[in-house]
Amino acid sequence: MAELGLIPVPQGRFLSEIGDGLLAALGPERGQLAYRMRSFRDAGVVLPGSTDAPVVAGDPLLSVHDMVNRRTATGAPIAPHEAVTTREALCAYTIGSACAVHEEHVKGTLTRGLLADFAVLSGDLLGVAPARIGELTVGATVVGGRVAHDAGALKVS
Repeated sequence: MAELGLIPVPQGRFLSEIGDGLLAALGPERGQLAYRMRSFRDAGVVLPGSTDAPVVAGDPLLSVHDMVNRRTATGAPIAPHEAVTTREALCAYTIGSACAVHEEHVKGTLTRGLLADFAVLSGDLLGVAPARIGELTVGATVVGGRVAHDAGALKVS
């Protein structure tokens, strides 16, 4: 896949929101192949972040949580060997998603000359316990250098 430049889009939210049904339909052996993420990264394939909203909730933090924790709604593990680290999930939602739409030359990193898209979170995404990622909230978002949402997290003087 990497050699062909193919980019899969395995939605993290499917793991928790419909994971129990997936496991029931796929069975234990095929369930271990569901929504590969680690395998793609290890093979050098670009991994983007995505939710497939409105099929499942579109909150990227919940998707990051699911990419890292890989549990169904009832708490059953779903192919835990396919989990990625929090940093890798963050990269999927930034660099990986920009690459998936062939826009890495205009967005995906906080780099001079690129779009200044970022979010201010209620805590340190890379420092919070993996099980608590889904509890973080978005205090503000900046898209294209403009404030798109501010719940009081930005202090402008």
